[in-house]
Amino acid sequence: MAAKRKVLVVDDKLESLWSCCDLLRERGYEIVSCSSPDEALPTFVAESPDVVLLDVKMPGTDGLQILRAIRERDNNVCVVMLSAFGDTETVVSAMKMGADSFAEKGLDPEKILIVIEKELRHKEMEAELVSLRAEKRLGEVGIDQVIGSSEPMKQVKKRILECAASDSAVLLTGEPGVGKDLVAGVIHYESNRRNEPFEHLFCPGIPPTLFQSELFGHERGSFTGAYKRRYGRIEAAGRGTVFLNEFAEIPPSIQASLLLVIETSTYRRVGGEGRVLTTQARFIGATNVDIAKALASGKLREDLLFRLREEWIELPPLRERGDDVIELAQHFINVWAKRFNRPVVNLSEDSLQLLRTYDWPGNVRELRQMMRRVIMTGSEDAILSDVVLSRRHRQVYPDGNSKSSRSLRARLREAEREFIAEALHRFNGNRRQTARYLQISYRSLLAKMKAHSLRD
Repeated sequence: MAAKRKVLVVDDKLESLWSCCDLLRERGYEIVSCSSPDEALPTFVAESPDVVLLDVKMPGTDGLQILRAIRERDNNVCVVMLSAFGDTETVVSAMKMGADSFAEKGLDPEKILIVIEKELRHKEMEAELVSLRAEKRLGEVGIDQVIGSSEPMKQVKKRILECAASDSAVLLTGEPGVGKDLVAGVIHYESNRRNEPFEHLFCPGIPPTLFQSELFGHERGSFTGAYKRRYGRIEAAGRGTVFLNEFAEIPPSIQASLLLVIETSTYRRVGGEGRVLTTQARFIGATNVDIAKALASGKLREDLLFRLREEWIELPPLRERGDDVIELAQHFINVWAKRFNRPVVNLSEDSLQLLRTYDWPGNVRELRQMMRRVIMTGSEDAILSDVVLSRRHRQVYPDGNSKSSRSLRARLREAEREFIAEALHRFNGNRRQTARYLQISYRSLLAKMKAHSLRD
């Protein structure tokens, strides 16, 4: 079973976050709290959290000072700042100092949870990119990095090479985790732009107030906190590629400005009223949203979609790729074993069959992390536990919502029955081995089997 994510909550008025902490615990997070700013850094060092939920303004040492100290020690931990409504200037300062995101104090706990999980997904994607660099230098990434021999993937590889040979904008669509970021990178490095920069923007991770500055850059003094000129990602790309990952999350007003850049190849930095800059960058956009709904709701501009859709690649979900899942699993096992200097784990036929029949809601990203746990634990048992826990979570929280027509107790009972049944099958009905695997007593297993009407 994967280790719990740990959240460090730093606020001098912890009672205001009790409901948020309770929700995080319900969703499987471990909570460490700290009400004294002076204790924040020692607690951070001692606990090594995955996420820090940090109040901006506290007596004595304020949140910005703590943020600076955290970033001096760790650039990878996810830091979400808590701010009062309308405290825009402090939020902007925090983002420039390395905060990943922010949430308003008093916000619905569900919304704070969404912010945390969004930033954790972003961190996971960054980690995947680092891992990809370790597997093979990013400047050398090629079509061989797209693993899979199924017919859908043969068509995808063909389209990748066709897109790489052109200078057209490219639209990548598909479910979360299918590998849109990898495909964007391969298109770039298989093209004649391979020696130019590849600028990857994860759009949901950029606060709306900072989007223009991130894309176009800004001039000194163009807004409060703009102490010096900043070059935007479009300018940094030069003759290379700008990859707009989840571009449907860009605010509609900024989508209009982006459309103008793509159509005219010209733009201005924020605050740069006089000087017009030009770009020769290529644009690749990716999204997993329902495009029809996004257009109908006004979330996505139709003209921007059409402009990015000069070339279009739809990536298939892993469940439709047949035995690609086995090829990918072996690839990831070898990658993680090499990276962590651990022995390769050979998968049994039972585990391979489980990989084939599982529906993979998280697609290739889920498989990649599952194989990481196999290598880190040195056991293929991680496959069974991950599959069962995923099914249980989707039964209890269908579509991420705990409100269901069926009771929580009934869903948990079903999940427990399924977990025990799969464990019995794994150990060919051997009850004692099953009890040890489930970490319960032999008598408890017999009682649960009787309660669930299970046989060997």
